[in-house]
Amino acid sequence: MIIDMHVHAFPDKVATKAIESLESTYAIKCFSDGTIKGLVASMAESDIDIAVVQPVSTDPKQVVSINTWAAEISRIGNEAKPQIISFGTIHPKFDGYYDEIQRIKELGIKGVKFQPSFQHFYPDDSGMMPVYAELIKAGIIIYFHAGDEIEPADIVYSTPKRLARVLDTLQNEINDYNYRVDDGNIKFVAAHLGGYMMWDGVEQYLMGRDIFLDISYTLGHIDSAIADRIIKNHGSSRILFGSDFPFEQQHRTFDMVSKLDLAEDDKEMIFSSNAIRLLSLPY
Repeated sequence: MIIDMHVHAFPDKVATKAIESLESTYAIKCFSDGTIKGLVASMAESDIDIAVVQPVSTDPKQVVSINTWAAEISRIGNEAKPQIISFGTIHPKFDGYYDEIQRIKELGIKGVKFQPSFQHFYPDDSGMMPVYAELIKAGIIIYFHAGDEIEPADIVYSTPKRLARVLDTLQNEINDYNYRVDDGNIKFVAAHLGGYMMWDGVEQYLMGRDIFLDISYTLGHIDSAIADRIIKNHGSSRILFGSDFPFEQQHRTFDMVSKLDLAEDDKEMIFSSNAIRLLSLPY
C-alpha cells in the first residue's frame, strides 16, 4: 500500500484559478488541473492507494466552507478503505476556532494543515497555543508547512527552531493526553523534511523529537546524503511519504524514495505503515 500524505486539490469551481495563482506565485508548472478528478487520475497512474489532501484557508471566511468540502471529498472510495482523505483548516484569525474544532472532529476530519507563509503567522505565536491545545484535546493531527518556499520567501515564518518551540510549549499537553511516538499516537507533522532548504535547522532543532516529518518536495531538491542522514537520524518510523502533488509528480517522488539507501522495512514504514498509525486506519 502507498499512502501519499501531502497532496493539494481544490473544489472544481475554483481549481483553475487556484492553479494559475500557484503557478504565478512559485514560477513553476503544476502537474494537474487542481481538481479531485485530476488527483485521482494521477493516483491511478502512480499506483497510489490513498491520498491525503492538505487544504489551507488564506482568509478566515474560508474556514467553514473548506472544512465542509474536506468532509465531502473524504467520502470518495469507501468507508473501510477511502481513496481520498482530506484534512481541514483553521485560520489564525478565525475567532470561532473552539466550535469549529469540535465540528471538525464530528465531521471525522483527522487533521488540520497550517501554512504560515500564506496565513502570515509564526507557529510559535503565543496566541496559537490555545488553538493547538484544543486540537490536541480533540485528537486532531497538527500538520505544518515547514521551511522556505519553492520561490524563496522574504520572510520564512515556519522555521525548524519555531516548530521546536511549539513542541516545547505544548509538551505538557502532549504528555497529559499521551500523544507520544512510542504509543503510536504522535500528532504533529512538519512537511518538507521539517524545513525546506533549512536542513541545518532541522538537524539542530527537530532530530529525534516527537514529530513526524514528511518527505514532500525534498528529494531532487536536497543533497541525497543530507536526506539519508536526516531520515536515519530522525528514524524511519517518523517519516511519511508525501509528494506535494501537483507541484511534484507522485510517481517521480515514489521512484526517488524507492532509490534511497534504506532497508525495505524502512521504506514500507515510510510508504504506508507510519501513515496508517498516524491516521488510525483500521488495517
